[in-house]
Amino acid sequence: MAFLDKTTGANFIPELWADPIYKFFTRANKLASSVEDYSALVKGAGDTVHVPKIALKAAVAKAESAVIDFSTAATAGSVPLTIDKHYAVPELFEDFATIQASSDLTSKYAKMMGESIARQVETDMWAELDGFQTGQDLATDNTFGADDLETLLSNLYGNDLDPNDCSLVVNSALMADIMNPSSGVGQYFVRADAVGGTGAELKTGAVGMIYGMDVFYSRAVSTSATDGTIVGACYPKEACVIGIQQGVRIQAEYDVSYLGTKVVADIIYGMKLLDESGDIRGVNLVNP
Repeated sequence: MAFLDKTTGANFIPELWADPIYKFFTRANKLASSVEDYSALVKGAGDTVHVPKIALKAAVAKAESAVIDFSTAATAGSVPLTIDKHYAVPELFEDFATIQASSDLTSKYAKMMGESIARQVETDMWAELDGFQTGQDLATDNTFGADDLETLLSNLYGNDLDPNDCSLVVNSALMADIMNPSSGVGQYFVRADAVGGTGAELKTGAVGMIYGMDVFYSRAVSTSATDGTIVGACYPKEACVIGIQQGVRIQAEYDVSYLGTKVVADIIYGMKLLDESGDIRGVNLVNP
């Protein structure tokens, strides 16, 4: 008589893990989703994507009866997006723990593995986004007041960046300050007198958007009060690119030596900031 046991049925194990791990990975990746995704260009092969960079060419007046001068060309170049990061989260689940028989425990470990990968991607993304050429000193460490917002808007418009196209990512201290309804920037957007003072203005407890900017917090952004620490960034989607060559992949096999199942979640990707001289793509917020 043949039995479908853990050895003969091992091929079914990845199906129990793939969806939960990927779900938690995507849910935790707000920072990565705020930039351009070039994953479709690197699926399957290649280790570099050359992102075109064409310098702006000044318009010239057309003189009457004169030939147009084609002798000068706009400077063309490229910025390389290299797929050079490969991270994995391995786990060994012994039969004794009966992990696979418990959906609650399975989901908890799946969340941990998916979130571990998401945090690594987020950390690497912030390592790019904290490198803008333009830095703006805040008035006070880890605070974001109305004057800071005004200066930020001035910097964005001064570099031809529309706030409506930008994301504003900050550390936890700045986010709390922004949302403070009594003294933070939030007081200018959440007005009790505009709704009759009923308290309805704070039912969600969130500001969400400021002048069209998507405002959110990232754990990867430092909360240090040290002078010169970069505590936030404001940028449009095209300021940075990410290429995920292999999305979250789940592999599993039963190991009779351990009487348990080995599960590995891994990902292959690369990312690159496109902010360069003459092509400003964003602003970093800096503790003074």
